Amino acid sequence: MVVHFYLVRHGQTKLNRLHRLQGITDSPLTKKGAAKAYKLGQRLSEIEFQAVYASDLKRAQTSAEIIVAENKKKKPQIYCEPDLRELSFGFYEEMKNRQMIPAVLKKAGPKKILKIIRGPKRVSKIVDMFRDTNDGIQVESAAELNERIVRILTQSGMKYENQEVNLLIVAHALILSIFIENLDKDFHFLFLRNTHLSKVNYKEGKFSIVERK
Repeated sequence: MVVHFYLVRHGQTKLNRLHRLQGITDSPLTKKGAAKAYKLGQRLSEIEFQAVYASDLKRAQTSAEIIVAENKKKKPQIYCEPDLRELSFGFYEEMKNRQMIPAVLKKAGPKKILKIIRGPKRVSKIVDMFRDTNDGIQVESAAELNERIVRILTQSGMKYENQEVNLLIVAHALILSIFIENLDKDFHFLFLRNTHLSKVNYKEGKFSIVERK
């Protein structure tokens, strides 16, 4: 049997709108963010979800609730999962993007930045760059971040692997991007946009990408 995962990034938040870096810092959805989640909920309204797993950060929980409210099938249980929360950016949390970029350039150096932009595994390298430039602050590595999401998705997949089911996952840009990047060598997005939907299947202990548009 196949477990069908629908992976969704949360709706736009106030910090997203202000172009500030948002990891474990929480921020409420904007009207636009809620509207986009509502629109996605309508798009998925005819799909019966066995369960919903959302990050324990409020922006993901709220997005999941909006999506589920539009579903025309039996309402699934929403589970709060800390393993789906976003990377902590440490020193860079809530920093404006235009301030963060020169700060990273100063610490990492332009050569390293160019290598990240031009090379493969961009998301993984970006995560490790945040870790390496956070002086004295512990930040997860790319491997640790990917391990978290693989763990919870594998546990969920194994739970339902004897059934043909749909599971909705609502999380964040980096943690979803790094998971997809590790499944798809041709993945070139730096970040997934708000309410972006990707589809991944789980069968016999293995994940495969169905759709990442």
